[in-house]
Amino acid sequence: MKLTIGHHPASARIPAPGRQPVPPAHHVRRVAGRTHAAPAMAGIVGAAAVAAVLVGSSLTASAAPAPATRSATGSPADSMLHATFTTTAVSITPNLGTVELLLTGTGTVQGFGAATEVVGVIQDFTVSPCGAGGAADSAQRRVVTSGGVLVLHEAGMTCRTPSGPQAHATYHVDGRASTGIFAGARGKGDVTVDVTTHRETVSGTLILMPPGA
Repeated sequence: MKLTIGHHPASARIPAPGRQPVPPAHHVRRVAGRTHAAPAMAGIVGAAAVAAVLVGSSLTASAAPAPATRSATGSPADSMLHATFTTTAVSITPNLGTVELLLTGTGTVQGFGAATEVVGVIQDFTVSPCGAGGAADSAQRRVVTSGGVLVLHEAGMTCRTPSGPQAHATYHVDGRASTGIFAGARGKGDVTVDVTTHRETVSGTLILMPPGA
């Protein structure tokens, strides 16, 4: 693992422009036998790339779109996936050293046009594959286009870098959960998320089922 909210929780302050992001929330530390959660949450907002989950007017993203004509088999849209989104956090829930993120996003899917997304992310800050301040991530992304809903399952990590937190994950297409022209699709690839700018990029393979299959 990009994704209109009433407000962010008070503990999820976004850093002022030009300031370094606050370290990710609820990175668990053990001190004298007791567990203390790190106070700041701003670094985790938008993390995971992983696009990619909804309340209020955003609920329209979960509605199944009207069927659309399937692209011709063998066209570029049938063999590749390239999408970009800008995300917004709907909710941030810390618990037991993990943080559950619900994100929504708007963007485009190459070959399929404008799209929205809903992304549910779980970040485990007690397991840091890339050092202090990082987290192991898992996510489910629902990409809604005019032709159908594409469902991706993702696994990866969020790491602290000199330019701010970055998330990297791999995805695989869930063809059984996908609908419309994406029903029965398969494929896999990569997701990157710039946590500071809330920009997500999804790229890899997307192989659609032949018409009438």
